[in-house]
Amino acid sequence: MLKLFIAAISVGLIYWIWHKKNQIFYNRGKKADPFITTIEAIELQTFLDWDTPQPCLECDGIRYGKQFKQKNPPDLPHEQGCRCEATKLFYTSDDVFQGTSPILTHKSALGDLSAKDALLLKNILLKIKTGSEKGSFSDFLEQFEINNFSADIRSAAISLAERAFQAVQNK
Repeated sequence: MLKLFIAAISVGLIYWIWHKKNQIFYNRGKKADPFITTIEAIELQTFLDWDTPQPCLECDGIRYGKQFKQKNPPDLPHEQGCRCEATKLFYTSDDVFQGTSPILTHKSALGDLSAKDALLLKNILLKIKTGSEKGSFSDFLEQFEINNFSADIRSAAISLAERAFQAVQNK
């Protein structure tokens, strides 16, 4: 009699689970919707030119905000000749993790530059300002991949860098 009672309870339990399986195991086969948050940042951008001050070049591209290491941007202008701008940016978590952030342009004496061209020009100008480079400009330029500049601005960017190099040499 006990065996019959246990068998009846087991069959009833199996029947109940069979009917409730969609409610119990509902989330197993379904993908979770992503939780997207918005990240607010302030990015400093400097105007790239042959006479851009060194502190401006060093701060160029740094982002500030609640989710970033540095919370508050510095007061502008940094020093005399500073042409930095604080630009407010908004990213979604999807942009950050999927790499779909918008491609921004960078203001310079050569016009609006792509991020790739601006980074290379900034690195050249920063090296000119920080280094005590002796020798010729062509020797200095060999340490950079100048062929990575876009073809339409390559010669103008090299001329701008040469002007900065000559200004530092003449000091």
